[in-house]
Amino acid sequence: MPLRWPDVQMITCHILFVCIALSVLPLTAQEEAGQTSDQLLFDYQRLMKSVGPDLMRLSPDRQWLVLANGNKYPSINDESNSERIEFLGREFYLDRPLEASNTLINTVQLIHISTGHSKDLSLPEQTVRDVRWAPDSESFALIGVSDKVLDIWRFDISQQKLEPWSDIGVSGQLDSPSIVWMPDSQSIILRHSRMLSINAAKPPAATLQSSESQSVQTRIYRNTLDTELARQNFKALLSQQAVLLHKNGEVRSLTSKLLLEAISVSPNGRYLLVQHLADEVQPGIRINRLAREYQVVDILTGEVKAVLPKLLTDRQRAREPDAAAEGARLVQWRPDQPATVIWVESVEPQGNKVDARYRDAVMSFEAPFTKGATELFKTNWRLHQFYLTKEGRLVYSDFHAGQKQLRYWSLQLNTAEQKESLLTQYDYTNLAEFPGDLLTQLLPDGRIELISNQRQEVYFQAEGQHRWGDGVYVVRQGIKASEQSVAFKNDSTDQQRTPVYLRITGEKEWLMLVAETPERAPSLQIHHNNDDEKPLYDWHSDDLVSAPKPVLLEFKRGDGVQLYSQLYLPKKQNDELLPAVIWLYPREYHSHQQQAKPSQHFGFQLLDPQGPQIALLDGYAVVDASQIPIVRQDGQEPNDTFMQQQQLNMSSLIKTLEQTGRIDTTRLVLMGHSYGAFSVLSLLTERTNFRCAIARSGAYNRSLTPLGFQGEKRTLWQVPDLYQQLSPFFHADKIKTPVLLIHGLADENPGTAPLQSEMMFQALQAHHVPAKLLLLNKERHAYRYKETIQQMLVAQSAWLRQCAQAN
Repeated sequence: MPLRWPDVQMITCHILFVCIALSVLPLTAQEEAGQTSDQLLFDYQRLMKSVGPDLMRLSPDRQWLVLANGNKYPSINDESNSERIEFLGREFYLDRPLEASNTLINTVQLIHISTGHSKDLSLPEQTVRDVRWAPDSESFALIGVSDKVLDIWRFDISQQKLEPWSDIGVSGQLDSPSIVWMPDSQSIILRHSRMLSINAAKPPAATLQSSESQSVQTRIYRNTLDTELARQNFKALLSQQAVLLHKNGEVRSLTSKLLLEAISVSPNGRYLLVQHLADEVQPGIRINRLAREYQVVDILTGEVKAVLPKLLTDRQRAREPDAAAEGARLVQWRPDQPATVIWVESVEPQGNKVDARYRDAVMSFEAPFTKGATELFKTNWRLHQFYLTKEGRLVYSDFHAGQKQLRYWSLQLNTAEQKESLLTQYDYTNLAEFPGDLLTQLLPDGRIELISNQRQEVYFQAEGQHRWGDGVYVVRQGIKASEQSVAFKNDSTDQQRTPVYLRITGEKEWLMLVAETPERAPSLQIHHNNDDEKPLYDWHSDDLVSAPKPVLLEFKRGDGVQLYSQLYLPKKQNDELLPAVIWLYPREYHSHQQQAKPSQHFGFQLLDPQGPQIALLDGYAVVDASQIPIVRQDGQEPNDTFMQQQQLNMSSLIKTLEQTGRIDTTRLVLMGHSYGAFSVLSLLTERTNFRCAIARSGAYNRSLTPLGFQGEKRTLWQVPDLYQQLSPFFHADKIKTPVLLIHGLADENPGTAPLQSEMMFQALQAHHVPAKLLLLNKERHAYRYKETIQQMLVAQSAWLRQCAQAN
């Protein structure tokens, strides 16, 4: 459907309106904090703590464990000392090869598992980026982070001593290990940063963009390397090369300068597999869809022995989820052979809308890489992921986006007859059918290996509601679909025990567990072949603030759709009815049967300063309604009846809350973040029975997300009436409820630029709706700084107390 001229006029008028409606400016975070600092009724710093490790590394011999913790919420003052630049939705430092999202470790402990003795290994005046054990478990390497560089340290187990290994600059960018070990445990290969200085403060006077090479998108992404300067700066920041670092400190280069992304060593230690971004970085493409190239390098000589098929730029998956770019993907070493590379290649790159007998082929290329690659087998659905055991068993999954189906297959590669067997098939949108995730381990040489036992059984682990039940389950899966047995389960509602490590020795299964209750923070335990657990480490502290165990609400809405919510009640309460905060985040389903009943298996839930349970401190009950669905009806898309379904959901929820006898339904507050914030404002355009609302980092004007949003694939030009209907900004004249809007000024999310909240605030002002806008300096879509989060909490608390007292 073409966009009609009256719609264009309406959009234009609204944009002109917001450009002139500047008579009253919003509060900044600093101004809001200054006005409400005397209202600080709770020490919010108590909530800014971590429970459990930010990093955990088990030695290969299972005798030692490295536990490390960072500052979960760093200070905005510390972070502001370093300049950053955003590319492809990620923030990179200009003065060191690191991303701003990386968790930096302040405290490092080495624990001897059999005795429980610990040793502090924190670096003086440095934080830690990562820790990697040597294959022989006699030492480990860690990356130290200073103001300008990332360097390498080594800890020797026999000497119990941590010493600098090399001051060579290491790259901590991109999401893969920066260091991998050689099999001899005497040397490592690292991603050596060759980052160049850039001048991000002086953009050119003019830039020219072209649409000729743009891909089909369903979102408008910012900072997508659309200018030549941006592409040059991106390549300058991420320039790296692989180098070999010997125990004596000698360094030898293995590759030229590349946009290095991942490295791994062959099982025999002879070759290095290198994955890097293609040099011709294309404009308008997200980082996970940029072209990739692969090399196999002889570690002895540095010679490139093989070049695998280049993975081309992905221009299809934006609208076809099971499309795939041409070239090699999921490239890895076969663990059952000395040096054989295995990967997936698309046979038919398009999605399920095109009929094809085969979608993908699995290829193999054996050292010395002179005879060419061979095809192992083909799949008729798109291959999703695959892993191998050291004995040569391959387990892979493929999926069909049109049917919403995913299958797991098993295949033994090192036998004469290679025939795959189907292990399971399920609707991947239905959590109740979820079989769990395959358990793997990351080896010191950078390879990922599928965990298996002597019988070649592999392991699935599932938590919450799933096909095995409600709780934490580890299930052995044999060669055939029927060969299944439970290795571990915890379905108790009083204590949650979750495996974090599974290791196999012969017939013995060795588990490291995290155990917790709703009242007690996690502790670390060893669980060995169903013997009694052995305590290893305890994170509990009386200073920690936990959320109470929720009450499950089960009810149906007017059209018969089953609904679930969870009700949290303050620990201190009297017989009076309580005001309540309702937390929203609509979930879209093609059928209401796809939604899963919330798990009743609870552990320690630390009171999250960014979650809705924070309202418990102000005497509110909290209703987590984030699982309430929006479903496809009569062949329509979910958004076609979004407004009607949301009204049905809320009417049924309010009726259920009234029936509990605990909630004052005349004092209800709506609250949501991101898509939940949009839902909050949408409800306020049609309902006036709420005291107030809090909406954080939302999108309220859908004309600013014209190429799709959330699960909506249709564009503004195809369904203009829908975009207008689902834009609270266009219906601001119907809103009567007071609203506190909060937004991070550095929001990188494609649909939730700060302009969304600024425009909504101005629209509410124009219609005399009581409103406040709190802008959080330097915050992105997920907030991270302790000062700004505290300012947000002070503002929310004052707003909630004001709402509770209002008539």
